[in-house]
Amino acid sequence: MPNPRIGDVHIDRAISNVAIRYTNSNFIADSVAPVVNVEKESDKYFTFTKGDWFRDEADNDRAPGTRAPRGGFDLSNENYALKEIAQASAIPDRIRDNADNPLRPFEDASEWAMQMVMLRRERRAASTLFNTGSWGTNKTVDNQWSDFVNSDPATDVAVGKDTVLQNTGMAPNTLLVGQEVFKYLRMHPDALDRYKHTQAGILTQDQIAQWLDVDRIIVGSAIVNTAAKGASDSMSYVWGKNATLMYVTGNPSISEPSGAYIFQKSAPTTKRFREEAEAQDVVEVSLLTDIKVTSSDCGYYFPSCVA
Repeated sequence: MPNPRIGDVHIDRAISNVAIRYTNSNFIADSVAPVVNVEKESDKYFTFTKGDWFRDEADNDRAPGTRAPRGGFDLSNENYALKEIAQASAIPDRIRDNADNPLRPFEDASEWAMQMVMLRRERRAASTLFNTGSWGTNKTVDNQWSDFVNSDPATDVAVGKDTVLQNTGMAPNTLLVGQEVFKYLRMHPDALDRYKHTQAGILTQDQIAQWLDVDRIIVGSAIVNTAAKGASDSMSYVWGKNATLMYVTGNPSISEPSGAYIFQKSAPTTKRFREEAEAQDVVEVSLLTDIKVTSSDCGYYFPSCVA
């Protein structure tokens, strides 16, 4: 008499302690563009005329009994306009009732929708901050930083720092780079030579920042799938092969410029509502936001700085 086969004694079902999910874990938009919380979906913000704060108009040898020279500074304003990013996911009742552990239909739908909203905000940030029309200076490097023989990233960044400092009085403190740029910077012979007696192998972000004489390096490593649903995945880095040297304030302030700000009415909001005709609940995430370059001369852009 034949023995039972495994398929006769076990019916496959989902295990309850593992499910495979991929997510972006490193959105960095608000690390380089501080968030300004606003009340209205559109409004204005003041800008001071830069030149008025650097013009030397003080009396150099004021005579007794005379008035100090009169002067002042001009003000203007710029607009922001929030745009709503939104994503929803429906959970039919029959799906909810038949879902096996470890699936959590409502939690999974909410987290997926949040990922979609934040990915869209990240892509907006990348298209704004890595754009030749955004900054006061666009510099195509003479030798791409992936050319380990001829390139000199430290000198390129030093020139950028001097340019921004001379134009604004603010020394850039942040180098924003895409993951593909950082990959080459941390393997660059000039960087490795600097640390050859103290560090073996691949260098850290802090060490690259020290080599390039900036306070910090922010690496954009988020990815996006540009393929239509059902087609083969087409993955690419959101931030590409670019870099922007910029001054970023620690906190939004009226007393100093910052390269860019994110204007936002609130944090992302999640709501759940019923569609009775479809016999399903819907989870929706939305965010009202606008990212703007607010001080273009506080940035120095290196497009396509690696191959």
